[in-house]
Amino acid sequence: MLSSIYLTGDLLDSQQLSGQIEIPDWRSFAVTRLQQHGVKVINPLELAYSFPDHAEEVLAEEVEQRVRRALELIDQADAVLANLKRSSYATAMEMFYAYRRGKLVTVVGQSPFSPWVLSHSQARFGDVDEAIQYILGEQPYSPVTWALQYEALLSERYEQMPRAAEADYKFIGGELPVLILAPHATAYWRDGEFLEADSFTGSMAALLNRTAACHSMLSSYCCVADPVCYLNTPMRQALADIVKQGQIGVVIMLLGSSWHEAPGLQLSCHGPSAQQNDEYVARLKLKLAALEPVATDTGDGSLLPLVQFAANTLNVPVITLKLHKRYRMPRLQSDSFTKVIQILNEFIFETGTELAKSSG
Repeated sequence: MLSSIYLTGDLLDSQQLSGQIEIPDWRSFAVTRLQQHGVKVINPLELAYSFPDHAEEVLAEEVEQRVRRALELIDQADAVLANLKRSSYATAMEMFYAYRRGKLVTVVGQSPFSPWVLSHSQARFGDVDEAIQYILGEQPYSPVTWALQYEALLSERYEQMPRAAEADYKFIGGELPVLILAPHATAYWRDGEFLEADSFTGSMAALLNRTAACHSMLSSYCCVADPVCYLNTPMRQALADIVKQGQIGVVIMLLGSSWHEAPGLQLSCHGPSAQQNDEYVARLKLKLAALEPVATDTGDGSLLPLVQFAANTLNVPVITLKLHKRYRMPRLQSDSFTKVIQILNEFIFETGTELAKSSG
């Protein structure tokens, strides 16, 4: 089944929703049913936005912020459930946006449906219960498909600067006390030189959040200062705040290596405990050795500012994994990409579970 659903549509009375089941509102019903099956609901009842038809009733800046937030939430979802029992400009536009982004769009409404609805949805039902049964029967996207879709969205902002007062990174909360960090998911500047993104490291970080229930942080716009080399950056501050809250026991930083670098997997770890560092490296190296020999202690000085800040100031170990391009080409090298994700999933689950038990 799909792992996350975005709900859109106005609140409705129980009589409008179903003549057979007495429920307070379709959103509450959908949230309960979907969560019972382990599906994450994005924009549930308590976060639902109600956009007035008369935009002048709301400040223009607030409208823009709310629309941007809604589109970001749709980007994070696998599918959209749209209730069209009551017409709404917002619902129609969110449907259109989601469909064009390649999301599964399922509609609840009255037949006959408009040609626009027929053209911008994959399934249509007269009752929300039938729509949810259809959604729960859908198979999940493969890691490769999901990463390709996510990277396509992220690549639109590789070289785009964030708007005023908008962060150049994205934090995605999880459950296990492990943070996957992709500081070069987008392009960045270092010493006056423009450097391209480490493609698909951001998608890997976001995917691991979904599959391993860990925390993830990635650059989401072009960074005016490399967050790995310079400490006075929004990402560094966010990292410090999150670690100080006690949510993180270990950081795994994903970086890319170029075509000429060898071997294809380079691993190192810095932290307050040398014994723990060696243990993390040994365990992850053993797992990655199934792919190819792994180099350790690469001595890349450009990584030291952020790594040493986390290890010495925040007292949290940082595992740095540099991945050759062949492990970051899900379209052409899908097996290699999938195996890396599986290995990291296993390592994150084992390490995160141990950390959670020790802190509990």
